[in-house]
Amino acid sequence: MGTGDGSFLHYLNGHVQATVGIDSHLTQIMEFGTCRLVPGYFPRDFVENRTFDVITMLAVVEHIPMNLLPEVVDACWDYLNRGGQVIITVPHPRVDGLLNLLKALRVVEGFSMQEHYGFDPECLPDIFNRWKLVKRERWGFGCNNLFIFRKP
Repeated sequence: MGTGDGSFLHYLNGHVQATVGIDSHLTQIMEFGTCRLVPGYFPRDFVENRTFDVITMLAVVEHIPMNLLPEVVDACWDYLNRGGQVIITVPHPRVDGLLNLLKALRVVEGFSMQEHYGFDPECLPDIFNRWKLVKRERWGFGCNNLFIFRKP
Protein backbone atom coordinates (compact mmCIF):
# COMPACT_ATOMS: atom_id res chain seq x y z
CA MET A 1 0.00 0.00 0.00
CA GLY A 2 1.18 3.49 -0.74
CA THR A 3 3.59 2.40 -3.44
CA GLY A 4 4.08 5.83 -4.94
CA ASP A 5 5.78 5.46 -8.32
CA GLY A 6 6.78 1.89 -7.48
CA SER A 7 10.44 2.48 -6.61
CA PHE A 8 10.40 -0.15 -3.86
CA LEU A 9 8.68 -2.67 -6.14
CA HIS A 10 11.20 -1.94 -8.90
CA TYR A 11 13.86 -2.90 -6.38
CA LEU A 12 12.02 -6.16 -5.56
CA ASN A 13 11.33 -7.01 -9.19
CA GLY A 14 12.98 -10.33 -9.99
CA HIS A 15 13.44 -11.18 -6.29
CA VAL A 16 9.80 -12.05 -5.61
CA GLN A 17 7.27 -14.04 -7.60
CA ALA A 18 4.81 -11.19 -8.21
CA THR A 19 3.72 -7.94 -6.59
CA VAL A 20 0.70 -5.71 -6.74
CA GLY A 21 0.79 -2.18 -5.38
CA ILE A 22 -1.81 0.50 -4.85
CA ASP A 23 -1.39 4.23 -4.42
CA SER A 24 -3.90 7.08 -4.36
CA HIS A 25 -1.52 9.34 -6.30
CA LEU A 26 -1.33 7.09 -9.36
CA THR A 27 -3.48 8.05 -12.34
CA GLN A 28 -3.20 4.84 -14.35
CA ILE A 29 -2.22 1.20 -14.06
CA MET A 30 1.53 0.63 -14.43
CA GLU A 31 3.20 -2.70 -15.15
CA PHE A 32 6.86 -3.70 -15.17
CA GLY A 33 8.33 -7.18 -14.89
CA THR A 34 6.24 -9.12 -12.38
CA CYS A 35 4.90 -5.94 -10.78
CA ARG A 36 1.60 -4.17 -11.26
CA LEU A 37 0.59 -0.84 -9.71
CA VAL A 38 -3.04 0.26 -9.54
CA PRO A 39 -4.44 3.70 -8.73
CA GLY A 40 -6.74 4.13 -5.75
CA TYR A 41 -7.25 3.52 -2.07
CA PHE A 42 -6.97 0.24 -0.21
CA PRO A 43 -9.27 -1.63 0.23
CA ARG A 44 -11.98 0.31 -1.62
CA ASP A 45 -10.24 0.29 -5.02
CA PHE A 46 -8.23 -2.91 -4.64
CA VAL A 47 -9.82 -5.87 -6.40
CA GLU A 48 -7.68 -8.99 -6.45
CA ASN A 49 -8.88 -12.57 -6.55
CA ARG A 50 -5.88 -13.94 -4.66
CA THR A 51 -4.05 -13.73 -1.36
CA PHE A 52 -0.54 -12.63 -0.50
CA ASP A 53 2.35 -13.64 1.75
CA VAL A 54 3.33 -10.09 2.68
CA ILE A 55 1.59 -6.74 2.79
CA THR A 56 3.71 -3.64 3.30
CA MET A 57 2.67 -0.23 4.56
CA LEU A 58 5.88 1.77 4.58
CA ALA A 59 5.17 5.30 5.86
CA VAL A 60 1.48 4.81 5.00
CA VAL A 61 -0.49 4.26 8.23
CA GLU A 62 -0.10 7.88 9.34
CA HIS A 63 -2.02 8.90 6.19
CA ILE A 64 -5.02 6.63 6.85
CA PRO A 65 -7.79 8.32 8.86
CA MET A 66 -8.24 6.53 12.18
CA ASN A 67 -11.91 5.75 11.44
CA LEU A 68 -10.87 3.85 8.26
CA LEU A 69 -8.02 1.89 9.84
CA PRO A 70 -10.20 -1.03 11.09
CA GLU A 71 -11.49 -1.55 7.53
CA VAL A 72 -7.90 -1.58 6.23
CA VAL A 73 -6.86 -4.07 8.93
CA ASP A 74 -9.81 -6.37 8.14
CA ALA A 75 -8.99 -6.25 4.42
CA CYS A 76 -5.34 -7.09 5.18
CA TRP A 77 -6.59 -10.13 7.12
CA ASP A 78 -8.70 -11.22 4.15
CA TYR A 79 -5.93 -10.70 1.57
CA LEU A 80 -3.14 -12.31 3.59
CA ASN A 81 -2.28 -16.02 3.60
CA ARG A 82 -2.14 -17.87 6.91
CA GLY A 83 1.30 -17.18 8.41
CA GLY A 84 1.66 -14.10 6.21
CA GLN A 85 3.01 -10.83 7.52
CA VAL A 86 2.06 -7.18 7.51
CA ILE A 87 5.15 -4.96 7.66
CA ILE A 88 4.56 -1.40 8.80
CA THR A 89 6.88 1.55 9.23
CA VAL A 90 5.46 4.67 10.79
CA PRO A 91 7.12 7.83 12.09
CA HIS A 92 6.60 9.20 15.57
CA PRO A 93 4.15 12.15 15.53
CA ARG A 94 6.96 14.57 16.46
CA VAL A 95 8.46 13.98 13.00
CA ASP A 96 5.58 15.98 11.46
CA GLY A 97 6.92 19.22 12.92
CA LEU A 98 10.39 18.54 11.58
CA LEU A 99 9.03 17.68 8.12
CA ASN A 100 6.93 20.85 8.09
CA LEU A 101 10.04 22.90 8.90
CA LEU A 102 12.12 21.16 6.20
CA LYS A 103 9.29 21.67 3.71
CA ALA A 104 9.06 25.39 4.57
CA LEU A 105 12.82 25.67 4.05
CA ARG A 106 12.37 23.85 0.71
CA VAL A 107 14.78 21.11 1.76
CA VAL A 108 12.17 18.40 1.10
CA GLU A 109 8.97 18.23 -0.89
CA GLY A 110 6.01 15.90 -1.04
CA PHE A 111 5.22 13.68 1.94
CA SER A 112 1.46 14.52 1.66
CA MET A 113 1.74 16.36 4.96
CA GLN A 114 -1.88 17.52 4.72
CA GLU A 115 -2.86 13.88 5.36
CA HIS A 116 -0.86 13.59 8.60
CA TYR A 117 -2.86 13.96 11.79
CA GLY A 118 -0.42 12.98 14.53
CA PHE A 119 -0.97 9.22 14.35
CA ASP A 120 0.32 7.50 17.49
CA PRO A 121 2.12 4.28 16.53
CA GLU A 122 1.62 2.90 20.05
CA CYS A 123 -1.99 2.03 19.12
CA LEU A 124 -1.02 -0.42 16.36
CA PRO A 125 -0.85 -3.56 18.57
CA ASP A 126 -4.40 -2.83 19.76
CA ILE A 127 -5.66 -2.24 16.21
CA PHE A 128 -3.95 -5.41 14.92
CA ASN A 129 -5.22 -7.37 17.94
CA ARG A 130 -6.03 -10.58 15.97
CA TRP A 131 -2.44 -10.73 14.79
CA LYS A 132 0.77 -11.79 16.51
CA LEU A 133 3.27 -8.97 16.91
CA VAL A 134 6.55 -10.64 15.91
CA LYS A 135 8.79 -7.59 15.78
CA ARG A 136 8.74 -4.07 17.17
CA GLU A 137 11.72 -1.81 16.66
CA ARG A 138 12.50 1.89 16.92
CA TRP A 139 15.36 3.65 15.17
CA GLY A 140 16.52 7.13 14.25
CA PHE A 141 16.38 8.56 17.80
CA GLY A 142 12.96 6.94 18.26
CA CYS A 143 11.54 8.89 15.33
CA ASN A 144 10.77 5.79 13.23
CA ASN A 145 8.94 2.62 14.15
CA LEU A 146 8.82 -0.84 12.61
CA PHE A 147 6.01 -3.29 13.34
CA ILE A 148 5.75 -6.78 11.89
CA PHE A 149 2.49 -8.61 12.51
CA ARG A 150 1.91 -12.26 11.54
CA LYS A 151 -1.47 -13.76 10.74
CA PRO A 152 -1.80 -16.94 12.85
